[in-house]
Amino acid sequence: MLRWRYQPILWTVLIVATLAAGVIITNRVRLEEANRTVTLAVDFQQVQELARWNGLTTRETLARLQQQGVNAVLFKEQTIEVLQQQVWVRPGTEAILSFPASEREKVHREYTYLFTGDRQLAQRLELQLRNKIRGGVQVLAGSGFIALGIPLTMTDLEDLGLGFPEGEMAMARDLGLMLVPQVKWWYGANAASLAATLRPLFAYQDSIAALLFNDRNLPGYPAYLSDLAAQIEQLQVPVGLIEFFPQQGLGQLAMLLDKKALRVHSISADEMKGLTPAAAVERLELAARERNNRLLIARLKFAPGSANWLEDNLHFVGKLRKAILDAGLIIGRAKPFLPFPFSRLWLYVTGLGVLAAGVLLMTQFGLPRPGLALGILGLIAWTGALGLDYQVLLARKVMALGAAVIFPILAVLTAWSPLPRGLKAGVGVTLRTALLSFLGALLIAAILADNSFILKINEFSGVKIAFVAPLLLFSAAVIVRREGRRSVASVREWLEAGLTVKLVLLAVAVAAAGFLYLSRSGNESVGLLPFEGQARSFLENLLLARPRTKEFLIGYPFLLLSLSLGYQHRYLLFWLLGLVGQISLVNTFSHIHIPFLISLLRTFNGLWLGLLIGVLLVAIVKLGRAALRRDGLWPG
Repeated sequence: MLRWRYQPILWTVLIVATLAAGVIITNRVRLEEANRTVTLAVDFQQVQELARWNGLTTRETLARLQQQGVNAVLFKEQTIEVLQQQVWVRPGTEAILSFPASEREKVHREYTYLFTGDRQLAQRLELQLRNKIRGGVQVLAGSGFIALGIPLTMTDLEDLGLGFPEGEMAMARDLGLMLVPQVKWWYGANAASLAATLRPLFAYQDSIAALLFNDRNLPGYPAYLSDLAAQIEQLQVPVGLIEFFPQQGLGQLAMLLDKKALRVHSISADEMKGLTPAAAVERLELAARERNNRLLIARLKFAPGSANWLEDNLHFVGKLRKAILDAGLIIGRAKPFLPFPFSRLWLYVTGLGVLAAGVLLMTQFGLPRPGLALGILGLIAWTGALGLDYQVLLARKVMALGAAVIFPILAVLTAWSPLPRGLKAGVGVTLRTALLSFLGALLIAAILADNSFILKINEFSGVKIAFVAPLLLFSAAVIVRREGRRSVASVREWLEAGLTVKLVLLAVAVAAAGFLYLSRSGNESVGLLPFEGQARSFLENLLLARPRTKEFLIGYPFLLLSLSLGYQHRYLLFWLLGLVGQISLVNTFSHIHIPFLISLLRTFNGLWLGLLIGVLLVAIVKLGRAALRRDGLWPG
């Protein structure tokens, strides 16, 4: 009685919650559509190399690249290796010979000395060294040179950042190009050294597109992160969040800067060696269009078989520019997302939809009273978190995870039946199942709608749980539905069944499939299968947004097949494969850094393509069963 009394109310709550989610998602789409400008940068050191090999000046080469669409230049903080043509380094035992006899007593034999004839460069090196080396800097003048002595070895100096080439940065700025400085980490960074090191950048602050960091740790992290944030706040530039390159402290820094950050995609020089220009263009364009990367760093390619590196790279950049524009994006000065219009009321109502779905799921398990009790407890916790403004982020993540687990199970359980369905009815039930899963996806997309998730500073938590828990819970539910009170006894009988070669092979196959399934879920995964990369590119070019393999190639076909067969224990694997597609559908919308409209198109493409493949699969299975029946190999 309880089950039927409250179901209409719960469905009403779910519908109202979906409408509230629609309001939040509309704001999110507007925010994403307003941020379509991409900055396209090249690496200055590579530009210098390209210029040398083609007999051009760096300025001429930059101007040629600018004509093809480049509008920014990456300037990494220089090191001794980069400065080797302007600075020569000697240990104190050798450096002493460069000074007149009257000056040699001042030389510390245990020091390392940096020699340069460029007085402006010497001033910059002295500033950087004084702020990054605790032992101090000794300044000696010789005949036509300045020597800087430091209490470090030549090896210690290799990775130390020595500032930025101010003349070259000014030249790029004069060409109308933006600057992307990338700061290196150094030992012992503190408030004073952070301020002194970043101070030279203030002269270029109007031209800086974003400030990047070079290493796995930010300078000053963790003790002086707030001081670093204060300096960047004064500089009034966004920080860059480099995709697939986690940096300790960067997320916290972006939050301290009120999320004034840009997502950055960069292909390293080593990676470029293994990519064709077309593949590099595709990767960079995809990063901008599908993952909200707004600063692209296009590394140049120096292919051994090329007859003209300059023309090759100009052509590459021109193709990239065209691909970006064809994707509906704009090349210009990328800016951080505007503040997200947060509404606690809409968020609260959206969360109620997850709680209602949870109670509905418990009724599907035949546990309406415990479900109602858990729903009330969840309501109290959700109301308390948002009402008291306590652990709101955690509450949102928990609610999103709950939706990711609940909705795929609820959707497939409502489609479950031991009776076979015809093809037309099966397609209708599949569409209804996808719609119910999609409601959960909408709730997740709204609950996590925030700039910190769009920038991937925060992420959906519990990916593995969301992929595994529905499979286990669904299996338990259908076994109980089928076996009733004999469920425990039946499971025990299956576990105690004699071991056969067929069972061993099946267990190995299931284990391998399970490993592949888990390893390819979330953000870290194994590599692509053979030919998968080509297939992805084909689908991307054909459909604009590539559907997920778990949906169109596995989920929908096997769900349709399961509906056509009806439920029997021997078909459980087919039902689970069908469930995988619904899990994937919901999971698609948990990636908030992907624009909502892209996820929507990807889901639509997965649905129609999956149904098409599913219809073919059902037809093939029916023909196969009919043939086996004629031969007496399939029970009638």
